[in-house]
Amino acid sequence: MLFLGLMSLEELRDRLAVSRGRSQQAQDISLDDILRAVGKLKNLGNGFTVIQVGRSFLIQSIPGELNMDHTTLLQQAQVTGYVTISFLVENVKWDEERAHRATDHMVKEGLAWVDDQAPEERQFWFPGLWSGISA
Repeated sequence: MLFLGLMSLEELRDRLAVSRGRSQQAQDISLDDILRAVGKLKNLGNGFTVIQVGRSFLIQSIPGELNMDHTTLLQQAQVTGYVTISFLVENVKWDEERAHRATDHMVKEGLAWVDDQAPEERQFWFPGLWSGISA
């Protein structure tokens, strides 16, 4: 999977374990280890940030800030991996302008992909959430 700025904490742990290999000297990496390491990296400047979305965590690797609207988008996309403007208007009670502003920002930052071939309306997909979606 291509990493475009957002990755679940669990997926990052799995990738780290694979990259380290399974030698007898290698210790298991806990989620807490990763959270502490990202916290230390954050002290060095913009780069890595931990974002809590519901009960799970995402690692953001592109410099930039996510505001509450962006976090709400991620929360809404957790189940399906995507959102639509009409979904945000109906379920989050945003007006269309606010929904467009938030989704446009996520696309511009490379955190969301646009699907213009969806059957009913444009969908905004969040690849960083794909590992947490059950089929």
